[in-house]
Amino acid sequence: MTLSLLEKFRADLDIDAHAAAMSWVPERSQDLAEHLSRAELDAASECIARGLLQLSWPEDHPRMMILAFSPGLDFIQAFLACQMAGVIAIPIAMPRRGREAHILEAIVSNCGATMTLTSESEVLRLQDVFASSPALDRMHILSTIQLKVLGEGRSMARYKAQEHAFIQYTSGSSSLPKGVLVSHANLAANLALIQKDFKVDPEFVMVNWLPHYHDMGLIGGLLTPLYGGIPGVSMAPSAFIKRPVRWLQLISAQDDGRKVMSGGPNFAYQLCADRVADADITDLRLQAWKTAYNGAEPIRAITLQKFEQRFAQAGYSNTNMLTCYGLAETTLFATGNHDPVIRSVSVLGLEQGNIGAPLNEEDSRLLVASGHADPERIAIADSVSKLRLVDGKIGEIWITGPSVPETYFNNPEQSQLTFHAQFADQPQSRYLVTGDIGAIVDGQLYVTGRSKELMIVNGRNIYPHDVEALIQNAVAGIEDVAVFSYDDASAKSESIIVICELARTARGWFADTAEQTLGAELEKLANQIRLAVAPAEIAITHLRFVGPMGISKTTSGKTSYGQNRRAFSELPESIRSRTASAEFRSKD
Repeated sequence: MTLSLLEKFRADLDIDAHAAAMSWVPERSQDLAEHLSRAELDAASECIARGLLQLSWPEDHPRMMILAFSPGLDFIQAFLACQMAGVIAIPIAMPRRGREAHILEAIVSNCGATMTLTSESEVLRLQDVFASSPALDRMHILSTIQLKVLGEGRSMARYKAQEHAFIQYTSGSSSLPKGVLVSHANLAANLALIQKDFKVDPEFVMVNWLPHYHDMGLIGGLLTPLYGGIPGVSMAPSAFIKRPVRWLQLISAQDDGRKVMSGGPNFAYQLCADRVADADITDLRLQAWKTAYNGAEPIRAITLQKFEQRFAQAGYSNTNMLTCYGLAETTLFATGNHDPVIRSVSVLGLEQGNIGAPLNEEDSRLLVASGHADPERIAIADSVSKLRLVDGKIGEIWITGPSVPETYFNNPEQSQLTFHAQFADQPQSRYLVTGDIGAIVDGQLYVTGRSKELMIVNGRNIYPHDVEALIQNAVAGIEDVAVFSYDDASAKSESIIVICELARTARGWFADTAEQTLGAELEKLANQIRLAVAPAEIAITHLRFVGPMGISKTTSGKTSYGQNRRAFSELPESIRSRTASAEFRSKD
């Protein structure tokens, strides 16, 4: 029987209560690092849990608590407290006025939670945000200190444990967030799968920079070390984004004799390869980095190659890279293995829905496998016939098994479509429709894109990520790219929109006019971009240049195609109808 998170944590606590559990490395060097042993983490969490048990909970609604915390150790104490008290935890990004408040309004509307737990230092900030929103102004804000006082001397035995551990609201790359209702059994099964496929052993330490409200940060960065009985060391996501070398320095700083497990999305490795100075690399020691996991977004072969080239002198090797695939709807992890398989495939084949050998060099594209596809859990399905596809055929990625939850909270229609798919020849089966498309070749899963974002142009399948990579690799000075289709009612066919984000140093290239026309430098860049995609026979309908943060992202850092499409649709028709536009003003 698979132990639950709390059962495994307490079993390890009984073995060695003084072993390191969690550490926090602050962004400012003058601030002291914080450390919690297993006993200290257990005691702090139980104090909060006692307070949770004293609250008045509605009889006709599941007990749940929104967790709004800035990066640090307070969050993991609150999360474990919810598990101890039988309260469903709902981790969120610390909201600000504007977009984050809008997302929180949607979450509250969906789940019906009435209470938010935060740190004492964040109470006033939350009150200000909630007061600005009619949908949030009645939300009751509690601090962890309040709950510790409330629960002092009280019993832990009051409520019967609930079946579910937490709600993971998806980051919503194409839509508003949906809440995946994760049971204790789902969580335990996924953590056990991670232990097996990541080959976790007591010699490891986890180094994490990912946000705690995102599934990869919560389960991968925080709960995996707790479940594996290994130390976890975290830093703020902002510290990594500002200076990516800090992540590698934290990996290098771990104790001799410890193996390091750490990772993130592909963009994290690209950011390090692009921005870490040569002088900083000489001081890095990456020999102990034995599991460098890479997932959550398309994995690019050129990124893996460049990262190894830059950091091989510091002891890094791609044989320790663990390429993986997962999503909140599988709790987190689905597939993965060390020493990534990189396959040269036919571009023409991809457009026709197949993964096969290239006809020639011009027809070649490199695909990185996302791990071994266990046939008992992973399948490729034809979306129309609902039958399994043979190896090499591209279709919908379906997943089954104990890690797969059964529902989105309070969203029965979408839950039925997403979590309860069946193969036509297996009427008793229950599969998750991931929304991703890909194929299995030689037992490896290759993810080729999102079904919603697939563009079909003149009968060809065009993947946004392919076009984005083509532009970034061919044209210097492009910080980020978003490519999506746009269905204009006045047009004869779907349009292809390309948004290119430029650095702040390009500010002088933008003209501050209402017409948002291109200056001479941007005209040159536009010509380079159109030439770069011409060999692929891709006709860009509208090319738009924006300043830093001009491309909308989800909370996990992925491109939010839905938000970018909406932003484009809101431009005046006089701008949309042209072939190019430019606006430096970045999004807040």
